[in-house]
Amino acid sequence: MTPALNREFPPVFDGHEDFITQMKERPGGHPPLRAVPRDFLAESEEGHVDLPRAMKGGLGGCFTSIYLSTERAEMNALAFTMDQLNDVFRIADRSEGRFRVCRTVEEVRRAFDADAFASVFMFEGADAISWSLKELRVFHELGLRVLAPTWSRSTIFAHGVSFEGKLPESGLTDLGRELVAECDRLGIVLDVSHINPAGFWDMIETSANPIIATHSSVKAISPHARNLDDDQIRAIANKGGTIGINFATFFLRPDMQGDADVPVDVVLRHFDHIINLVGDEHVSFGTDFDGAPIPAFVKDATGLTAVLRAMKASGYSDARLERICNGNFLRVAAQVWK
Repeated sequence: MTPALNREFPPVFDGHEDFITQMKERPGGHPPLRAVPRDFLAESEEGHVDLPRAMKGGLGGCFTSIYLSTERAEMNALAFTMDQLNDVFRIADRSEGRFRVCRTVEEVRRAFDADAFASVFMFEGADAISWSLKELRVFHELGLRVLAPTWSRSTIFAHGVSFEGKLPESGLTDLGRELVAECDRLGIVLDVSHINPAGFWDMIETSANPIIATHSSVKAISPHARNLDDDQIRAIANKGGTIGINFATFFLRPDMQGDADVPVDVVLRHFDHIINLVGDEHVSFGTDFDGAPIPAFVKDATGLTAVLRAMKASGYSDARLERICNGNFLRVAAQVWK
C-alpha cells in the first residue's frame, strides 16, 4: 500500500526529475534509456523516485522531464516524445488517482491535498517542435507547461551549454525568438538550465514573463559550465523567477567530481548563496532525480527530509521552507500559465 504524503514539511515540488526515462509502460516498442526499467507505482531500490518513496520523502510532485538522448533526437524526436508522454499518462491511468497529470496550480495543490503526486510536463529540449511551431500548441493542450529550448546540444532555436565547450557561442536564433514569444502567448514557462550564456541573456531580454532554471546550481561554489554565475542569478531574480538547486554531485562539489560523499552543508551552501544574493523567493529544489548521481546522504526521494531537517536546524523559518519547497515554483506558474 502506498503511504500518505509525509507532512513533516511543506510538500516539495521539484523542478526537474527524469524518472520517465526509466519506466516501461507498454510491451514492445523502444527500450528505455536506463538498463533496468521499473514501475513508478511500486517501491524499488533502483534509481531515485517512485510513488512510495516520493510520499515517504514528502515529494508532492515535479516538473516531469521529457528528455531525448542525442540518438533519439536524431532518429525521430516527435515519436520518442509522444512515447514518453503516453508513458506518463499510462502511469496516471493505473494509479487510482495517486499520480496526476496537472495543468494548473490549482490541480497541483489539489493533488497535494489528496496525497497524490502532481506531475507537470516539461520538455528538456525543443527537438520535437518544428520550424512552424505547430506542435507547441498541441503539446500545450496535452499539458506542456515548461520548456527548455535546448538540452546540451544545438537545436533550430538555440545552443546548449556544452560540457566540452564545442557548441556555437551565438544565442537564440530568429526562430528561437519566435518560440519564446509563442511560449509567452500560450503561457509556457521558459527554462534556462541547459542553454548557453548568449542564449540565456537573449531569453532574459526577449521574454516578458518570469524565467526559471529548473535544475542548476551556483557557479561561485562549483564552477561547472551548467551552473549559474551571480549575474545570471540576479537576472532571473529581477524577472521574478526561481532557481532549482541541482543535486548532481558534480554541480554541487567545488571540485566538480562525481564522488557521492557530499556533506549536507555543501548542499545548503548553494541555497544560502542565492538567498544571501537575491532572497529566498528565488531558490527552489531542482534535484535532477533519476538523471544524475546525487549525494549519498540523500540517496533517493526519501532523503529530501534529511535536507529539510538540516535547513530547519540551520535557522530556516517555516515561511522560508514553504517558499523553497513549492511556493516559488508555484508562484511563477500562477503568473505565467493561462
